[in-house]
Amino acid sequence: MANEKKVVTGLGKPEIHRVLIRGYDLTKDLVGKITFADMTYLMLVGRFPNDGERRMTDALLTILVEHGMVSSVVSARLCYSTAPEALQAAVASSILGAGSVHLGSSEWSAKMLVKALPANSSPADLAAAAKAVVEQHAKKKKRIAGIGHRTHPEGDPRAVRLFEIARETGVYGRYCDFLQRICKAAEAQYGRPLPANVTGAIGAIALDMGLPWQITKAFALIGRTLGAVAHIGEEIRNPMAENINAAIKAQMVYDFDNK
Repeated sequence: MANEKKVVTGLGKPEIHRVLIRGYDLTKDLVGKITFADMTYLMLVGRFPNDGERRMTDALLTILVEHGMVSSVVSARLCYSTAPEALQAAVASSILGAGSVHLGSSEWSAKMLVKALPANSSPADLAAAAKAVVEQHAKKKKRIAGIGHRTHPEGDPRAVRLFEIARETGVYGRYCDFLQRICKAAEAQYGRPLPANVTGAIGAIALDMGLPWQITKAFALIGRTLGAVAHIGEEIRNPMAENINAAIKAQMVYDFDNK
């Protein structure tokens, strides 16, 4: 029909004797010849990265793989213990909770940066815009996504390293600069250091690499998926879910009168 819209994708196509990915033959051009960072960049951006972009992408994929026995991996272990036949469910339980409070704040930090950063801005404009961001959040008594960290109050070493690599590879740009200015404005507002955290760094760097803010959380999801699988692997070899359940039950207080 004349008004019928075609479904078109430029990502991939399976054929009888080959699989095409972004126009490249998967088995002849890609497998065994490129890295996973190359593939990630190719899929998200549409072209192969240069050396600096490859190194930066690899760092973004690696930085959030593991952060100890946090809630997301505890969830994966508990889910696996009740449904060991469904590895995918345990992994999914780990990343479904990636949101504004934990693991997924790169998305919200990036959205804030895009919304607040003036077009064609000068350094003076950036300083004023950063101050405005902090003042608006202070007025609403809202936490600023992408800065400060409970475990690393003096500075998130993961963010520090990502910014170092961003500078070394030439990726560091206006969004990274803007986030750092917000950190300085927040320190002046609250009278204590509030450096960028790892998800803030991921959001700013991904924006400087040209990704839309809605995709910036992808690096957290990809990295933590590997982390979740590793925790499930450890759970198989050294089960801990029963001890976690016992610890939770030991702390439970039942109050049926508080309705």
